[in-house]
Amino acid sequence: MRDRLTEASPETTLWESENEYRFSGFLMKLVGLLMPSAFRKQSQQHMQDFEAFAEQGKDVREATD
Repeated sequence: MRDRLTEASPETTLWESENEYRFSGFLMKLVGLLMPSAFRKQSQQHMQDFEAFAEQGKDVREATD
């Protein structure tokens, strides 16, 4: 995982996240091939949770989704 935060303007920050998944077991390799969108969705959810925390101070641990 590699994250980069750069200032886009005085009030805006650009967050770029690069993730690489490596699977060791046969079952996880199969899941990775058949369901790559699940990993993208989870990464997106983590980014949205962080945004809510950083911008609004929201504690995402209490969320029931």
